[in-house]
Amino acid sequence: MKKALFIDRDGTINRDCPYCRDPKDLVIYDDAVDIIRNYRESGYLIVIVTNQSGINRGYFTEEQYEEFNRALLSELERRGAKVDAVYHCPHRPDEGCTCRKPGTGLILRAVNDLDIDLGGSIVIGDRDDVDGEMARRLGMQYRILRH
Repeated sequence: MKKALFIDRDGTINRDCPYCRDPKDLVIYDDAVDIIRNYRESGYLIVIVTNQSGINRGYFTEEQYEEFNRALLSELERRGAKVDAVYHCPHRPDEGCTCRKPGTGLILRAVNDLDIDLGGSIVIGDRDDVDGEMARRLGMQYRILRH
């Protein structure tokens, strides 16, 4: 089993637009690049877990989400911060799905897909009520990163 860094996207890795969809709006935080690079060098898988309710709200399409993500992943890799996987939830809060953070579905799916050891893994995000709560529900370490 592998250890993983589960990291939030908008507000943690990149500036929250909000409802980020256009690659020209991409602004990546240098400290997030350093964190990803350092965890990767320490043998962690890097997994982005992100709520993207803008999809089901009709603010942008899955294709626009993917286009923004490709730009993000490309720029992170160019800066030496390669990401192994990205999991997103397109649901609105009122849809009650288990994958929407602070629900644990995104992480549990990644654990299953990538053979991850939760006990040795960590969550980093910008919101204690969302990312921190998700980590607590899984008994994981949590670190907040605010910009």
